[in-house]
Amino acid sequence: MTGGAIEERRFTDREVREILKRAVEAPSRGLIKSEGLSLAELQAIGEEVGIDPARVEDAARAVESRGVDRSGRLLGAPTVLNYERRISGSLAPEDTPEVLSVIRRTMGRQGEVNDVHGSLEWSAKGDSGERYVTLSSRDGTATIRGSANLTNAAVLTYLPAGIIGLITSIVGVVALAESGDLLGLVVSLAVLPVLYLVLRAVFRTVVGRDSARLQRTVDELARLAEGSEP
Repeated sequence: MTGGAIEERRFTDREVREILKRAVEAPSRGLIKSEGLSLAELQAIGEEVGIDPARVEDAARAVESRGVDRSGRLLGAPTVLNYERRISGSLAPEDTPEVLSVIRRTMGRQGEVNDVHGSLEWSAKGDSGERYVTLSSRDGTATIRGSANLTNAAVLTYLPAGIIGLITSIVGVVALAESGDLLGLVVSLAVLPVLYLVLRAVFRTVVGRDSARLQRTVDELARLAEGSEP
């Protein structure tokens, strides 16, 4: 392809992502300053290629939250999630119906609502864990927190399948050791590592889904509070 042809070409969304990915990952290009980039600089870069600055901020907050919580490496994902936003704005009592509509739509659960020391708290508890969204306003600043405790989800993911896999592996090893089937013995010993990798992927998917919902809820409520600012 000639230089003129590529200059006139229109790139698809997939190609744009691939081009930007290659440009960022290419060595010695000097794209990223040694001291890093600020959020404002990231937003300016994104704006140059047509990315909404609000979306860049949401993505940056997601990366920051992921970097802070380093627990759950063994399980594949953390069992406790926490997101928080503090913005200039407020949420008045008359905004409650709209607030609840946002929470229930993005979290996908009806949940319960309580007033806790002047703060609005939405909570949803189930077999897989507990989810909370809390909103408070003071002195023109709104604080929005989203959290989840998914310990029960980890137990439900790993324990039943783990017990079955362990029993199956032990029975297989004993039986095949007596019969002298070396290949079968190796397969039986490999059951647990393979099962662990599968369960780890499943749990990571479960936590990722809840994490995305919490982050989206907090971000949408932050925009709602900012829009309510006088």
